[in-house]
This record gives sequence, C-alpha cells and structure tokens, in this order.
Amino acid sequence: IDMPVPYVQPHKRISRSVIEEDFERVIRDAKIMSELCSKPHGVHPAALAIAHPQINDTDPLRFFATDSEIFVNPMIVQHSNYTIIKKEGCMSFPDKYTTTVQRWHKIEVEYYLLSVEDEKMHLSHVTRCKFSGLQAEVFQHEIDHFDGKYIFDI
Repeated sequence: IDMPVPYVQPHKRISRSVIEEDFERVIRDAKIMSELCSKPHGVHPAALAIAHPQINDTDPLRFFATDSEIFVNPMIVQHSNYTIIKKEGCMSFPDKYTTTVQRWHKIEVEYYLLSVEDEKMHLSHVTRCKFSGLQAEVFQHEIDHFDGKYIFDI
C-alpha cells in the first residue's frame, strides 16, 4: 500500500529556495502534498494548500501545492498598508480548529509554476499577481510556513 508521507511536527526551520536540481523531488513531494489536500486530518476536512515544510523538517523547500498547482519560490513583493483579522486553521495542528490571524488585506506576489507535461518538467516564467481575499490568505499562510511561523505563533 502506497501511504502518503505524514505531516511532521511544527518546526522553526527556514525553507531554502528551490533550484533546478530539486525539480524531481518537488514533483514527487507535490504529488503527496496534493493528495493530502483532499484528505481529512484531525478536525480539518481538507486543506486549500500544503507547504513543503509541513511534510519535511530536514530539508524544507520553498514551495507549496494545492490540489492542482505547484507554486515555487513564492514571495510577497508588495502589500497593502492595512491588515484584516481572519480566522484560519492549519493542518499542522490536527486537533485545533481555528484562531484569529492578522493578514495583509491585499498582496502582490511573484512565483513560478512547476508542471509536468508529456513526462517533461516545465517551469513557467516568473508570474506576478495581485491577490485579495482567500487567495491572499492562502499565500500568506503558506509563506509563513517557509519562515518557520505558524498561526498559533503569530
């Protein structure tokens, strides 16, 4: 039976940027992470995204996966001057429901998308997008994981 890698305990290790030599590992781990997004974990029925540090505490990489995309080396390049209070949960804490978190209302991010087509890996050109609402929350939440931060710490 092929079992997904379990979540690791929350840790403070800072993620390193993904480089080309990591792409095969990213694709392999992203498949596991995408599968985890759709599975219940503790009190959480599913996840919107999973950051690599949530499954790897020895060499965490700076990428996160949703059920359909792999965001590589995302970073916030600009944000609004004001924040909003949001309720969030986290799969790293399977027995805790939600807590209130302060988030930037709007963010602008840069990232790459990694995909596999015809058994070949493809990295997009740098993508720059402006987000608000749920998309902004997801990016901020996952980027916090890269920096060793968790919603129950902030």
